[in-house]
Amino acid sequence: MSYVIDLDAERREVQYPDGIPVKFNGDQYIFPAELPADALDPILSEDLDLVGLLGEVIDSTDGDAGVAEVIAALFRRPSLPRKFLAAIRATYAILLGEQHTQFLEKRPSIGDYVRLTTGLTRVYGVELGKLFRLGASSESDSPTSSPTSPDSTGSTPAESGSVPASPDSSESDG
Repeated sequence: MSYVIDLDAERREVQYPDGIPVKFNGDQYIFPAELPADALDPILSEDLDLVGLLGEVIDSTDGDAGVAEVIAALFRRPSLPRKFLAAIRATYAILLGEQHTQFLEKRPSIGDYVRLTTGLTRVYGVELGKLFRLGASSESDSPTSSPTSPDSTGSTPAESGSVPASPDSSESDG
């Protein structure tokens, strides 16, 4: 039988069968090979309400928000920075499990969290803005229309940062 969606197909565990190793302050931490869905719960919590904050900023500026509008919205929510930091710590507690206490003992800085989150985002292949998107922008629900472009092309590199192979210009035949 052929499956349209095969959740048993090759996953990141094949590339990182023992998890994703991360070096920090001389110690190694192992993150799960696949991002657990519940790891995003603290960031997406109703208590933190980041989605509400973004909606407020976008509504107040007709979608043309700048730094000043974001800062103004943050000042209207003075407890947000502490809640956000707590959500980040809770997310890392989920990801690190028993290793989390040892990780916190190393006193990670805000920059450490930013670099680690950026690196893990690349490895996991997750962008929060795209995470909950239902479909590509070129798709249509109309029965009479067709996509303007495919969702992916054969020229897309398999790994982030890699470049598709192409012949050198000096290798031309004539």
